[in-house]
Amino acid sequence: MSVKRLQLFLLDNMIWFINLVLVVIFVAIEPRLLTPKNLISMIYSVSMLGFLVFAQAIVLISGNFDLSVGSIAGFSMTIVAVMFEYWAPGMPWPLLLLMMLIIGMAIGLYNGFFVAVLKINPFLQTLGTYTLFYGLMLIVGRRTLFKLPEQLVIPGGGRFGNSIIPVAVVILIIASVIIHILLSKTSLGRKIYAVGSNREAARSCGISVERTLIWVFVLSGLLSSIGGLLYSGYMNCVTMDLGRPDLFLTFAGAIIGGVALDGGRGKVSGIFGGIMLLGIMQIGLTILKTPATWREAMNGIVLIAAILLNTYQVRLKGYVLAKKQHSLNTIKF
Repeated sequence: MSVKRLQLFLLDNMIWFINLVLVVIFVAIEPRLLTPKNLISMIYSVSMLGFLVFAQAIVLISGNFDLSVGSIAGFSMTIVAVMFEYWAPGMPWPLLLLMMLIIGMAIGLYNGFFVAVLKINPFLQTLGTYTLFYGLMLIVGRRTLFKLPEQLVIPGGGRFGNSIIPVAVVILIIASVIIHILLSKTSLGRKIYAVGSNREAARSCGISVERTLIWVFVLSGLLSSIGGLLYSGYMNCVTMDLGRPDLFLTFAGAIIGGVALDGGRGKVSGIFGGIMLLGIMQIGLTILKTPATWREAMNGIVLIAAILLNTYQVRLKGYVLAKKQHSLNTIKF
């Protein structure tokens, strides 16, 4: 492997080296961190957030962003919980699960239609959706809802038999593989990258930008609703602010995982690395007994670090590629 290729590899996979350094630092401070149970807990603690990060990442790759991922997660599960407890007691859980997914996709379709067809600014549109559906959660749910079918608690709160492996971790890993295939192996995935890179160029190549963006927001809504399912199982209830505190962490996880703020760039392995970083931070700070009052500040530091890393990673990669091209030109000359 040439030096330039090694440099590009290190830049493209920087998040995993950062994760390794963080683990080494936390283990040096507290050796108990390096146990199978704690390592699995790192992923489990952010499994539900991971779906919101993937939802946000897909929208960012398309050149947009979605402030409503948390409200979609919360509202879809609020309807399910209210339906099961009040509106249709004893409703079969498969129907409730289907309803949850349909609600998520429907809200995503609503966002996509306004952004893609009516040309509404995605910040304003998804901010409106964020406010609307968190308000509707309070109107419909009124309070924390504890009554859920056991089958809908298992995905977020269950484990496989007597093992230490949570169901949510396996669901997240399977979803990561599916999203990787979707983005890298399908025509829709290629269209999403093309639209995010250069919308007009994509249009001139025959890509329907509007249809692609609608699919992007539908996928975001679908992943957000699954995230809501895992949140509810993890907490064994549906709170009226479900997903709300983690909104900016969805940006941090995606951006620090290598997703470009201006669209067109990002891969699943990097995004998963960003999710892992959030888990490492969460478990590390918990084991170190960091006061809760410091957690929010640490989240802010992670977000700022994500933006800085993203900016300078792009610049360094451009510098390496420019040097490589200069070397090739020199050889040709």
